[in-house]
Amino acid sequence: MILQTLPLLALLAASPGEVVDRLAATVDGEVVTLSEIEERAASELRRAAALPAGAERDEAHSRALRRAFDQIVAEKLLEKQAKVLQLEVSDAQVDAAVEDIKQRNRFDDEQLDRALTEQGLDRAAFRAQVRRELETYQVMQAKVRGRVKVSDDDLKNYYQTHPQEYGGDEELRVRHIFLPLAEGASKADEAKVRSSGERVLQRLKTGEDFAAVAREVSKGPSAQDGGDLGWLRRGTIQKALEDAAFALQDGHFSGLVRAGPGLHVVKVEGRRVGGARSFEDAKEEIRNRLLEEQVGQTRQQVLEELRKGAVVEVKIPELRG
Repeated sequence: MILQTLPLLALLAASPGEVVDRLAATVDGEVVTLSEIEERAASELRRAAALPAGAERDEAHSRALRRAFDQIVAEKLLEKQAKVLQLEVSDAQVDAAVEDIKQRNRFDDEQLDRALTEQGLDRAAFRAQVRRELETYQVMQAKVRGRVKVSDDDLKNYYQTHPQEYGGDEELRVRHIFLPLAEGASKADEAKVRSSGERVLQRLKTGEDFAAVAREVSKGPSAQDGGDLGWLRRGTIQKALEDAAFALQDGHFSGLVRAGPGLHVVKVEGRRVGGARSFEDAKEEIRNRLLEEQVGQTRQQVLEELRKGAVVEVKIPELRG
């Protein structure tokens, strides 16, 4: 915005009848106008304006302005550091970043422009924003280099204390016996099939081998394999069978379970954790996660250090508090 680069006196030199943009603050002598802050806070200000009149709306309005102002201050301080460190973002880097954004969002040029318009941006403003973000990234890379370190012990500790992320899902080795029974079958037909099922259960209770009985009486496609369904996890079989199987202890079998077009008897022959990732397989992902967390924390420290060394003068009450 042109007003950002004008000296302070130029802002105050308008004629008596001319509307002058309000001076909101200065950062190391560089002007920040109220319109610049309001433009940055536009979406939050719209939400605040939708609140009922009163103290809550006033505070939401001021909070939106303060948050936008903090962002602008951070950008100006980082831009200044980029110059001090002689860091420069080329047009080619901006082009590449824009293309990456388009690819990740599956946008063509027209779709990108439409999305920008919805956010109140044109292509030039968007590229300027991307350039600022790349400059920020370069400054932070230079500033945090040497401060951010992740040891192998850090990686192992995270892996061991987050089993839910790398432990995988419980799986059961299941066999079953299937006795067909059409849905809507007559009571007589159902009684006949259930009677056959009870005889099967009695044979199993006397100690007959489940796989042998399955080969003999099961009518399912796995009968020749002794009813072996392999390793199963939740969500891969009918809910009634899943509930029955996961309620069993290893080596135990269920009663007759009605599921789909028949009756079933299921047996659990083993348990394991499937899809688990070893430490070696997961450690680089963990390293990146911990580095990102440290960079985020260090970024705030860097910004606080830069702000302490800057002269920030607030000129309007809305930014105080």
